[in-house]
Amino acid sequence: MRKHREVKFTTLIPTTRNDGRAVQPSVLTRLINSLWRPFGGMTNEGAVTGYWIDDDGTEFQDVCVKVSIECDRSRLQEAIKAVRQVGRKPGQRAMYVEVSGYDGVQILWVQ
Repeated sequence: MRKHREVKFTTLIPTTRNDGRAVQPSVLTRLINSLWRPFGGMTNEGAVTGYWIDDDGTEFQDVCVKVSIECDRSRLQEAIKAVRQVGRKPGQRAMYVEVSGYDGVQILWVQ
């Protein structure tokens, strides 16, 4: 029997762009689907509000969809690439990623 080495990654998918415009619900659904489908499942943990200050001093408040996905540890780089791609679509500067069972929280610069 093959032993799997699973990790869980959690990310926050913003419902608004950095300029404050809403991400259309159909676009948000496509982004979420593009993230979890390659890994075969996810948990949608619902809406959360996050705050952060960029290096240039710009303050952001984002309402996000919190998504958790489990995958084999060997696919972690694929997962990180997928999160960056999801962030690029609505023009995000950065995306939050937390990896359980590996190395913890990361901020992925998107651009």
